Parts: sequence; C-alpha cells; structure tokens
Amino acid sequence: MRLGPGLSRRALLELGALGLVASSGLALENPVRGQARISKAEAQYRNAPNGIQRCEICLQFKPPKQCELVDGDIRPNGWCQYFAGKENEQ
Repeated sequence: MRLGPGLSRRALLELGALGLVASSGLALENPVRGQARISKAEAQYRNAPNGIQRCEICLQFKPPKQCELVDGDIRPNGWCQYFAGKENEQ
C-alpha cells in the first residue's frame, strides 16, 4: 500500500516507531515534563526558606527530596526563585 509519492505504509510505521523512541528518551531526563532540569545556581536555590516560602509547600516539590524544575537533591526547607505555593498551605 502506498500512502503518497514515495511513502509506503512500512516507511510510515518506521518513522512512527523512531518518533516514539526519540520522545521516550526525552522523558527519561525529567519524567514529569520531558525537559532537562535547571541547575540550582540558575534557580537561585538555597538550603533555607524565604520567610514562609519553602520547597515542601511548593507545587514543584516531589518528596522526599526532588523538584520538577531544579536538578539535584532539594531540601524540604529550601527555596528557589521558582517557588509556587500550593493553595492553602502558605
């Protein structure tokens, strides 16, 4: 079966399989967003809270010590410039 000029069904399936492999490779970098995380320095991360703002009440924090955006181990009482507080927890 030919699907267009020079494009067979087999070629289309092979392209689709390659696309799946490529996209799954991206997902390994950051399973939540499929993107590479940013460095602590770039996020201006620090190991202390900023007033009442702290990682453990941020939408991006994933216990026990991960962040969806920032690379490396993250302390629950840490803070970075991308803080986004969970509703009713500030």
